[in-house]
Amino acid sequence: MKRTIVLFLTIILFLTACTGEETQYPNPNETADAYIEKWMEHDFEELYKSYVSEDTKTTFSHEDFVERYNHLYEALSVDQVTIERTEPVEELKNEDLETMTEYDVPIQISFNTLAGQIQYENTLQLTRPLNEDKEDEKSEEDRWFVEWDPSFIMPGMQAEDEVRYQTTPASRGEILDRNGNLIAANGEVYEVGVTPMDFNENSLSELANILNVSSSSIKEKYTQSWVDENHFVPVKKFMLDDEEIVENAVAISGVSSRVVVDRVYPYKDVLGHLTGYIGQVTAEDLEELEGKGYSSSDIVGKRGLEQLYEDQLRGINGVELYIEKPDGSKTPIAVQEAKDGEDITVTIDAELQSKLYSVLKEEKGTATTVDPKTGEVTSLVSMPSFDPNRFVHGITDEEYSKLSEDANQPLINRFSSTYSPGSTMKLLTTIAGLNAGTLDPNEALKIEEKRWQKDDSWGDFKVTRVSTNHTNVDLETGFKHSDNIYFAMQGLKMGGETFRKELESLGFAESIPFAYPMATSQISNSGEFGSEGQLADSAYGQGEVLINIVHLSSIYGGIANEGNVQKPLLLKSESPEVWLSEITTGENIERLQGLLRKVVTEGTAKAAEIDGREIAGKTGTAELKASHEDENDEQNGLFISYDQNQPDFVLGILLEGVQDKGGSGYAVKKAKMFYEKMSQ
Repeated sequence: MKRTIVLFLTIILFLTACTGEETQYPNPNETADAYIEKWMEHDFEELYKSYVSEDTKTTFSHEDFVERYNHLYEALSVDQVTIERTEPVEELKNEDLETMTEYDVPIQISFNTLAGQIQYENTLQLTRPLNEDKEDEKSEEDRWFVEWDPSFIMPGMQAEDEVRYQTTPASRGEILDRNGNLIAANGEVYEVGVTPMDFNENSLSELANILNVSSSSIKEKYTQSWVDENHFVPVKKFMLDDEEIVENAVAISGVSSRVVVDRVYPYKDVLGHLTGYIGQVTAEDLEELEGKGYSSSDIVGKRGLEQLYEDQLRGINGVELYIEKPDGSKTPIAVQEAKDGEDITVTIDAELQSKLYSVLKEEKGTATTVDPKTGEVTSLVSMPSFDPNRFVHGITDEEYSKLSEDANQPLINRFSSTYSPGSTMKLLTTIAGLNAGTLDPNEALKIEEKRWQKDDSWGDFKVTRVSTNHTNVDLETGFKHSDNIYFAMQGLKMGGETFRKELESLGFAESIPFAYPMATSQISNSGEFGSEGQLADSAYGQGEVLINIVHLSSIYGGIANEGNVQKPLLLKSESPEVWLSEITTGENIERLQGLLRKVVTEGTAKAAEIDGREIAGKTGTAELKASHEDENDEQNGLFISYDQNQPDFVLGILLEGVQDKGGSGYAVKKAKMFYEKMSQ
């Protein structure tokens, strides 16, 4: 009986052993995959804490591993890290894993750096320390670890090596006008600085006054911790024509100058809004430019053409990335050759713009010239302006505050904005009415009063004209003398829907196809005419109609170009292209050409008449009122014109605040001054 019980217990123990859960041993492939995943996520803290072996931690400290990885990845702009196995994953059986203590995983490492892509092969060596005291039990620490060394940071790197790089500067592309004149260039400038050892702080105030900077800003530069008191410390840069300032500065003991290459804008404020300027990359810039290879030490276009064509103008510095051995020898890792930026040639004529700016620089407003045959924009002026060199060579906080707080707002780019067209709109209303068949050019409308309304439903709202000299008003009379009531009537005859469609056929409510971003011209804030009063106002250029100066000038160019409005061009590489084809019939074009000429010979722009030229155009005065009850008397004056003898360009001028200068007549006066300059 006793033997039977023993046999029974033996059988139970045997069955229990056979049916119990089998011990599962750790798989090195799982550890390798998890390690690779954390590596590609740049989670070096977790790698060091949970994945590398104790032997690795004994040899390499947290600083050697985590901090070095993070520092080098940031300094070298490492991204797009990819680690892939170079051999298929081996299927390992559990019984093989029981005693396995070493395992290799061949990998290919690839990542981008500031010197280009680096790709190389290495081998992850995994080890599994076994608990020798309890070989028959599964230890809680039974797992695989990675044996690490610095070659996983960079190919061939050893513990005492340093990773370094040196750059070869690339040149930023230059911007040229249509005649090859540089308008944004890499040119020589003076750099004024101090040598602290030789500089007496008693002269600090004198130097600050000469350089137009604060004493504290100068002192801040030469007292930084890295400054060697025997070395030159740059303070401020100046254009070569600022020679007198530089001479006065270097007369002070310890102050000297040198000539360096920097971005210069030879035409200064003449082209300030168009060229824009460059500046140091900011944190916000880096966020927007992520993935394009910029670093905190780079410069970038901040506004104008410099910003618009940053991708083309930007030079890519050459970079050599290498490992430096303790003995000073170098092992190259990656090399990226320097690539200079592209030059850009624009349609602008810098000398023509200089003449136009010289006439208008004391005003507020905008002006342009557009070739009606090709669409080439030969000038783009915004007044007042600023000198972009000041931003590049070191504008002070005081200087910037003065610009930004100036009531005339010199930092606002006006040529990209939209404005109320005033009576220059009457050309567009005429085109719309003729095309719609609602305007009979020979029909005289009886208009006796100075203020008119359609009927009593308008309440107190009335349209006002300048003069009551004409009571039977046909198109010629209304156009020459800019009769608001005549054009308000024509707008009502067309109706809001027809007028809207006709204006849209002239480019309203669509993006202007111009390389420089422009505000879109609008019919109204809503895109519709909300009332008869708004329709009447819009027909003579008030209401909520807004148009860009390049758009408006281009439409006038369509009259000079036999009905075809050319796409406005900014780059010389662009080919002429029709934007708005046959905006009206040939008969109407001939009629409108005659009307524009009569505005100068007999109408509101007589002051533009010049011997040897046949100036044609249309004046406009825009009242800046929120409503008819608004007592604001501020006015903008416009004159859009061209020479019918030599229609090389349409000149568009819009001047703000002309209410005390003669209204649109002031714009006419300025236009005449420009035409006369062009004849000199």
